[in-house]
Amino acid sequence: MKTIRILMVMFVFAVIVAVVGACSKEKIEEKNNLQSNFTQTQEDNVEGYTLAEMAEVMSWEQGKAFFDSHQVKDYTDLCKNVINNCGEEDRTQGTQYVITWHWPLANGDCDNDLYGLCSASKMDTINHGANVRGCLVDGKLVIVPTADENGFTSDGYLAIGQPIVVDNDTIIIREGIYAAYYDEVLGRYVAVAVDVYPSN
Repeated sequence: MKTIRILMVMFVFAVIVAVVGACSKEKIEEKNNLQSNFTQTQEDNVEGYTLAEMAEVMSWEQGKAFFDSHQVKDYTDLCKNVINNCGEEDRTQGTQYVITWHWPLANGDCDNDLYGLCSASKMDTINHGANVRGCLVDGKLVIVPTADENGFTSDGYLAIGQPIVVDNDTIIIREGIYAAYYDEVLGRYVAVAVDVYPSN
């Protein structure tokens, strides 16, 4: 009788260990799948990041501390006024720029895995390589991307990790986190206004 009890206790214990082990294995696999999916999403579609997700995946070397020291600046009303004061055909009128929509690194390179604004250059003449129109209004540069690519997070922010000297121009774009303007008709973020100051 005592032997049967011992065998029963051992059997119950073995079943519990097996169940706990299976649950733990399932949870580990689920966590690994989530991490794998998140990493794949990160590689396939950086635009899919929210601002918080982008800050989360960044390392300290890439500039993670930037997000702790900057508040969001919202100049979307200015963007709205600039865009709505132009006709549908003229909504991208202004100076042409070429912008690299990636996160700027301290060594001057751009991190192609993360979005933001890494470099900017003003075009002196009409240039088919330009991917942005911009105009200076009230001490801000209103940036309107003219191509599909932009540096906006999926929840509508543009993070600029360091001051960006605009080549062929007399302005520097100030670092910060800027809210992008959402066009209800087009159903996407279409413009952002950023602080600038003279380079001289």
